[in-house]
Amino acid sequence: MPHLDLADFELGPVLGVGTVGTIYSGKVRTDREVAPAAWALVGEDLAIKKLHPSVSSDELIQARFRREMLILERLQHPNIIGYFGGGSCENQLFYVMQRVDGGTIKDLIESSGAFSWPVVVDVARQVSSALQCAHNHSVIHRDLKPGNLFLTRDAQVKLGDFGIARDLHSADLTNQGLTVGTHAYMAPEQITGDDTISGKADLYALGCCLFEMLSGRKVFLGENFAQLFEQHLRSKPPRISQFVGDVPKELDEIIDQCLAKSPEDRPFNARAIQGVMLQIGEDYDLAGLPDPEEADTDPAHPARVKAHDVGASQATERGRQMLEKQIQARLGGIPREPIPMWRLALILAAIVIAMLVAMLASQVAQ
Repeated sequence: MPHLDLADFELGPVLGVGTVGTIYSGKVRTDREVAPAAWALVGEDLAIKKLHPSVSSDELIQARFRREMLILERLQHPNIIGYFGGGSCENQLFYVMQRVDGGTIKDLIESSGAFSWPVVVDVARQVSSALQCAHNHSVIHRDLKPGNLFLTRDAQVKLGDFGIARDLHSADLTNQGLTVGTHAYMAPEQITGDDTISGKADLYALGCCLFEMLSGRKVFLGENFAQLFEQHLRSKPPRISQFVGDVPKELDEIIDQCLAKSPEDRPFNARAIQGVMLQIGEDYDLAGLPDPEEADTDPAHPARVKAHDVGASQATERGRQMLEKQIQARLGGIPREPIPMWRLALILAAIVIAMLVAMLASQVAQ
């Protein structure tokens, strides 16, 4: 990815503030000449993450921020926040990424409560695909939680915030034996600071997230981190079927497997979880198919295609459609992602050409 100059971007409202950085809405400046790398981003919805000035001189924090940039650069995937490049301005590191305007899974749980199980199946399909990509590149997220699952307005899930991710190709920037992560979603081996931690820790966190999405509550309800750690380490997790009566047994079982204390007892990898979600989509007819009344009059209509005949992204489409409606309701009916400027320009050009052709045809007819 290219080195970017912060002066080529205009910072907008603050989107979020973390312990080491602030995220701003951003766009490429059009009131001055900018570098080609920045100009290529004109029309994109951007967010810019800047390291706080108060911590910019901390070498360890700088190293972690640079590591996050390197990880995002490697992980190009539809369900991972897009990364466009970064740099340094007056000793402040920054990077430019995709802006996602649909909120987070956490926001939606807090505003709307528990999700229906078809929605959770589609979210799980998307998140497990993102995790498999990360694990294929030897990256363990270590902080998977509803607040780090971002949503576009049309219900595409984007895994973000790789600030404490572990890159197995490089030395760990966390002291050996130190616990990192969010207490409610941490696997037992993450709590004990196991130096052989693997992607199975992310699968445990995914199980915690799916349980919370379905029930509206966390797996364990300890009042402080000590109680939570003890529960994650020793208490048997409840089954989601105890709280949600209509959840498919396949979904109940895979969540329970994710929450196994031993990494060896969890699913083989994230792809295996994705496969379960696709199978549930097929078995329970979750493919997002058009109006069945139209299909009745057309034997070749797509609505007559069975779920196993559609692509993987369509197998759980009904859940995505339900999630999109929830997002729209929370945002007050805000439309989908804005149309890029280049596409608007093409549309306007086509309209102008059509008008000119019509005028010439009228003159010829006269």
